[in-house]
Amino acid sequence: MIEKFGLFSLAERGYAVPLVRLLRVLDSPRSEFIPLIPQEMAGMVVVDDEIIPLVESALFPGVPAGKALAAEFKVLVATEYGTVALPAEGTIGVVAADRCVLGAAERFAGFLPEAINYRRKEYLVLDVDAFTMSLIRP
Repeated sequence: MIEKFGLFSLAERGYAVPLVRLLRVLDSPRSEFIPLIPQEMAGMVVVDDEIIPLVESALFPGVPAGKALAAEFKVLVATEYGTVALPAEGTIGVVAADRCVLGAAERFAGFLPEAINYRRKEYLVLDVDAFTMSLIRP
């Protein structure tokens, strides 16, 4: 079976999540700031009466803090720790691994050391479980 990825952008940078982990892409969902939450979280997204943590944009390489709540889209992904919402300013779609070029990428915490090159743009591949580990407090 050919692996597929969901592609999205944030602060003009491309990101990819394995399609098997992508649950839904929400267009302008209700997002709320919650006081006293860990700094790795920007707030919460309410989906079908479920409260889902929204990851802070500063956890993405090269993206400043404060963009998560204002991002037009929220990408819901399944992790071994539960569902989390990722901020996205644009959604590109789904691409199969055989339709793009997989290459080496700079190493960032929570990301695989490879990137997808699709239509002349690089998308860092998110390791959703490693990425969300920073949201878990002992």
